Amino acid sequence: MRVRVCGQLSLADGLVRAPENGVLDQIAGAVDWAALDVVLRSLRNRRSDAGAPGYPPVLLLRCLLLGVWHGGLSDPALEAALADRLSFRRFVGLSLDDPTPDHSTLWRFRAALQESGLAEAVFAEINRQFEAKGLIVKQGTLIDASLVRARARPSRRSRRGDERPSADPDAAWGAKNALKVFGYKIHIGVDQAHTLIRTVAVSDASVTDTELGDQLVCGDEAMVLADQGYSSKARRVWLKERGIRNGIMMRPNKHHPVLAPWPKRRNRLLAQVRFAVERPFAVFKEQYGLRCMRFFTQARNHVQVLLACCAYNLRRAAGVGVG
Repeated sequence: MRVRVCGQLSLADGLVRAPENGVLDQIAGAVDWAALDVVLRSLRNRRSDAGAPGYPPVLLLRCLLLGVWHGGLSDPALEAALADRLSFRRFVGLSLDDPTPDHSTLWRFRAALQESGLAEAVFAEINRQFEAKGLIVKQGTLIDASLVRARARPSRRSRRGDERPSADPDAAWGAKNALKVFGYKIHIGVDQAHTLIRTVAVSDASVTDTELGDQLVCGDEAMVLADQGYSSKARRVWLKERGIRNGIMMRPNKHHPVLAPWPKRRNRLLAQVRFAVERPFAVFKEQYGLRCMRFFTQARNHVQVLLACCAYNLRRAAGVGVG
C-alpha cells in the first residue's frame, strides 16, 4: 500500500499557528513514535479500498489516542474534531493541506489492530520505553478488577415467551460487592510508583477477580498488593516460589472466622497503598467514556481497553515530566 506523506508545512501553516496545548505537547515528547511506527510496520502493506495512498499507521494510532483522551469520541466525532482543531492536527502530524482521515479509515485501522494483535505490541512498546527511562520502578504491582456495562442489553423473553438474545454474545452477568452488571470486567496490574498499567486483561463479567490474578503479575516486581478477593493459599505459595513478597490482604476463613488484631492492622496498612490502583479505573470511567463498553464483542472491546491503557500511561508519563 502506498502511504501518504503527511505533515509537510505550507504557507498557510506558517500563518496559522495552533494554540499551545501543554498536555499534548508533553505527550508528544514522552515516547519515541518512530519506534511505534516500526511496531506497526506490517499494517503499511494493507491495501486501501480505492487504491489511494493510506495514512501512516502511527498517525492513525495518534488519532485513536486523541479520541480516548477526549471522552471516548466516536469515529465520526473524531473525524470532525481532526478537521476542526489545529492542536489535534499538530499532534497527529497533519498540515492544513492534508486531508483528514475519515471515520471509516479510523474504524478499519482499529479493526486491523484487532486482527493483527498489534494493539498488545503497541502497549508493550510504550511500557518498554518507560521502563528504560526508569519510570517503572517494580517496587510493587497493585492488582484489581472493575465491572463495565456492555453496550447491549442482556437476553430477555418477550411477552410471547420466546428468547431474544443479546446483541453482544460475549457479555455476561457478574457481580462485585453489591454491584450486579451485564457486561465485562477489566483486570489490571499497576506499578506502585506512578500507577502505570503494566498488565491488562478483559473478560466477561462472570469471571471472578481471582481467576486472572496470576496473569496480572509481571514476575519482576518485589511485591504484589491486592484486596481480600485475591487471597488464597495457592497464590501465597506461588508468589513465594517466585521470590515475590505477598501484599494481599488477609480474609477470614472457616478456621479463623474473625481476623485477629494483627491481620486487621496489616490489612489497613496495605489498603492505604493498594488504593492507588483505583486511579486508572476512575480515569477510564470519568474521562475516557468507559462507563459502558463501546463495541459488541469482547475482541473489539479488548482493543479499546488496550488503547485506553496506552492513553492513560502516556498521560501519566507526561504528568511526571518524562521526555
